[in-house]
Amino acid sequence: MDGERDAGGQRGVRIAAEGLIIFAGVMAAFLVEGYRDDLQDRERLEQATAGIITEMTHYTTRSREHADSITARIEEWRAADRAGRRAVPGYYRIPGAPHPPTAAWDAAVASGVASLFDPELRLDLGYFYNEFVGVHENYRRYLDFAEREILPRAEVGPDEFYDASGEIRPEFLTYMSLFDEFAGDLRSLAAAANELRLQLEAERGEGPG
Repeated sequence: MDGERDAGGQRGVRIAAEGLIIFAGVMAAFLVEGYRDDLQDRERLEQATAGIITEMTHYTTRSREHADSITARIEEWRAADRAGRRAVPGYYRIPGAPHPPTAAWDAAVASGVASLFDPELRLDLGYFYNEFVGVHENYRRYLDFAEREILPRAEVGPDEFYDASGEIRPEFLTYMSLFDEFAGDLRSLAAAANELRLQLEAERGEGPG
């Protein structure tokens, strides 16, 4: 009887030991898998951050350049108007696509990587890109007007933009006013993009740049 009890006890200890080994193995597998997932998330976040920083850097520079060009064109018309001369209304066409790229942010949202950003930074990024889309939709309307109403008349000459009394027609004055506002919106977006770039670089530990 004692031998049977001893054998039973040894089997129990062995089963318990095997159970602990299995448990430890499962826990180790979970830890390794969790570490691998965490590493992959960090890599995906790093790639997304790098892409958005590139978009922000490019947008900051180009938006300021386009805003300055728009302002210069409108100021040329204003200078002519002050001098009592008729001139083609100030207009400017942004080279290339009318809507700057948002691929890096769109990919981050579609893949779920955007959820890995700090909540406050994610909110700021979402707000920026929402404003970004809205402002450039406005530009599309201004571009349509310029191509439909300004470019054909510009081929004929400045007189096409003035009424019988010699005053510039109100639709063109309104266009320049709204286009001037668009230039201001570009400058505001450029400033916001630069600030977000600095925040993203700080998140990567790059410091101010």
